[in-house]
Amino acid sequence: MGMEFPGMVDRPIREITCTWLLRCNVNPLKVIQLDLTFVDEDGHPPPNYSTWQLIFKFCNMEDTHTQTFIELLTNSGHHFKKHDEKVIQPYEFARLLMTSGMVLSKCVWWLPIQCGYELGYMLKMLADEN
Repeated sequence: MGMEFPGMVDRPIREITCTWLLRCNVNPLKVIQLDLTFVDEDGHPPPNYSTWQLIFKFCNMEDTHTQTFIELLTNSGHHFKKHDEKVIQPYEFARLLMTSGMVLSKCVWWLPIQCGYELGYMLKMLADEN
């Protein structure tokens, strides 16, 4: 599981826990993109398609973000116009994911790239917050 999100908007001015920093940045922000790759227990992908890239509704003119991160995504080839065209609403994705059997299954292992933030955003979507 890989995820793009609009940067970190809250930086600590005093020492705080990692959990608090994660919460301060996940709560006000939206997921931009989610990449999911599926493999079997030996790491082999299924025939045909094994990776999906899901683009969520996000407007870099309205939604909270850091300009540096938006520039980084744009310079690496991310197209924000796609977020106006074919997008998925986070609550709709969360509903489909919950009913798919992939959440809370002992047979499914989630391997996030940036563990804390990706799992934080996933929990936020599943809890239907914002």
